Amino acid sequence: MSKLLIINADDLGLSKEINTGILQSIECGAVSDTSLLVKAPYARHAVSGLKSLGIRHLGIHINLDDVLGWRPGGVELNDRHKLLEMLDEPDFIRECMQETTKQIEIFLSFGLTPSHIDTHHHVHGFAPIFEVLLDLSGVWSIPAMRFSRQGYRLPTREDIPFDDELYGRMEVRLRQKGINFSSRLLEGARMIDVIYHGTTELVVHPSLGGETWRSEEFEILRSRIDARELDHIGIKLISFKDFTSDV
Repeated sequence: MSKLLIINADDLGLSKEINTGILQSIECGAVSDTSLLVKAPYARHAVSGLKSLGIRHLGIHINLDDVLGWRPGGVELNDRHKLLEMLDEPDFIRECMQETTKQIEIFLSFGLTPSHIDTHHHVHGFAPIFEVLLDLSGVWSIPAMRFSRQGYRLPTREDIPFDDELYGRMEVRLRQKGINFSSRLLEGARMIDVIYHGTTELVVHPSLGGETWRSEEFEILRSRIDARELDHIGIKLISFKDFTSDV
């Protein structure tokens, strides 16, 4: 089996520095896909930059932080037990669905085509939010979703609860709905050294300036990612637009 790699840059639209870092990384071939925060302050700036590069297929980076009571810096207004109780409430899930729908509609209003969907802080790792994205992916014909069989680590806040059996059922649900997903999810530009067979989504956060860790990601990508060199060692760089599940 060949090695297919999607280098997907999150948080497009969050700042001009992030936009510039992502767009330059795409232009030089160090990033193969990206996902847009449609309500972020510089979303329209990002869309303009994408269109200047001839890019109209990309991901929707759904942000439910306000609904969940999450704030920058890892602040959670509700403790995890309370949040899990809220996620069992039909009215709360309807609110999540309404907000997700609104963000998809904004994305489409920009004249863009969704190649995949994912979430800010990986909150679709919570099964009820996963189901929201799954349902709306069917409604809006979004062909792929970020998924991790091993769960999601959150460096600035408590991890999303992981249960092997639950995530197995989530994987089955993706297959039943015909939604594509990668066989492996990695995060951070330094993880380029551990790409295995199958399709890997490598999530990165490059920025030209701004937060130091984002700037470091930009430098690593620019210095280490070359599609021709990757091809030489058996790794093909692709985007979600060109992707079908291999698992």
